[in-house]
Amino acid sequence: MGDRYAEERYDPSLAMCSKLALTFNGKTLAMTGGSKTYSYPAASGKPDKSGAFSYTKEAQIAGFSGPIPEGIYWINPDELWVNRWYKRGSEASWGKYRITIHPFTTTETYQRGGFFIHGGKVLGSIGCIDLTSHIDAFVADLQVEGAMRKCQIHLSVQYAPATP
Repeated sequence: MGDRYAEERYDPSLAMCSKLALTFNGKTLAMTGGSKTYSYPAASGKPDKSGAFSYTKEAQIAGFSGPIPEGIYWINPDELWVNRWYKRGSEASWGKYRITIHPFTTTETYQRGGFFIHGGKVLGSIGCIDLTSHIDAFVADLQVEGAMRKCQIHLSVQYAPATP
């Protein structure tokens, strides 16, 4: 079986969105390099029965349940999807907005893909970075920083080592 997400993995030729950068550590999505540092509570993957999220390497490999794999990605704010009442995308699942996450060619995604930064009513996803209601603030802050255009913002995904 081939990598159905191979076409998502490419290096962008877009200009950088100033010095903006994103970092996701499994608990927060941070945006730096602008007029100030922004931070949004976030998670990736599906929680276990106790509500905890696992960011182990084994969890990152698990399709349809694990978190986005560690690595370097990029987003293009011009690809922002706005959830309208007349579209099929559920606001409960996706929130008001979502934006595609693209892996660089050097990022190992274990043949996984279809990643987004999005909102929703319940914290958790199948590999996306879920901001729940904080997606609204994230999009507003991108607008404040003048990044709502065709450009690239790098996203670093790095989880803290698991403690025994």
